[in-house]
Amino acid sequence: MILNFFKQIKRSILDLIFPIECLGCGKEEFYLCPDCLKLLPLTEKFVCPNCQRPSKNGATCLRCQNKTYLDGLIFALDYKNSLVRKAIIKSKYNFIKDLIYLLAEPLVKLIENTEIKQNLNPDLVIPIPLHKKRLLYRGFNQSEILAQILCQKFSWPLAIDILKKVKSTRSQADLKAQDRLTNIKNAFKVMDQNLVKNKNIILIDDVFTTGATLNEAAKVLKKAGAKTVWAITLAKD
Repeated sequence: MILNFFKQIKRSILDLIFPIECLGCGKEEFYLCPDCLKLLPLTEKFVCPNCQRPSKNGATCLRCQNKTYLDGLIFALDYKNSLVRKAIIKSKYNFIKDLIYLLAEPLVKLIENTEIKQNLNPDLVIPIPLHKKRLLYRGFNQSEILAQILCQKFSWPLAIDILKKVKSTRSQADLKAQDRLTNIKNAFKVMDQNLVKNKNIILIDDVFTTGATLNEAAKVLKKAGAKTVWAITLAKD
């Protein structure tokens, strides 16, 4: 209760420092107004999560199946788009949950309007977890919120406590590609291998950059017996 009180105080202070206005056009009372949200372009092609070559529905291509633990990647937005990048950064580092719900709308639309949904039949949907220190600081896990949105929309089974982050790491965004691999190595643990054995799993995260975090999580799940591991993110860099 005390923790919730201080979170409310923090949110009120942040609202004063960062007033609610559209990140695109400045319209008040919106973090992303309906007009600017509609301007966010949905991805027109999917790529292999390892080599980045075009791939049908985001599946890992044949030549890369022995080079990554991910079986495929679905994303809706381009992280290089300045408005997309600004919105995702604001959601995490200015503690604005509302932006996650708004950014989830294009992703839901993408899955609804393509054959992707028919190809995705997960036994478990697992958000990339935060270390307990980071979760306490931020107050929420943006990947978990996104997973909840998708699971509610598509009636997918959500699994929050199966994968844990057991190592406190530096922010991946601050590191070069090679350093990201070292930083995230051995960061995750499967709490009960019986729950993932022979399961088709979807991992949820906000951004796919180098893929180091999602691939490390997929590795742990595959070694615990998972059958397939796909990734779904809001955006890809």
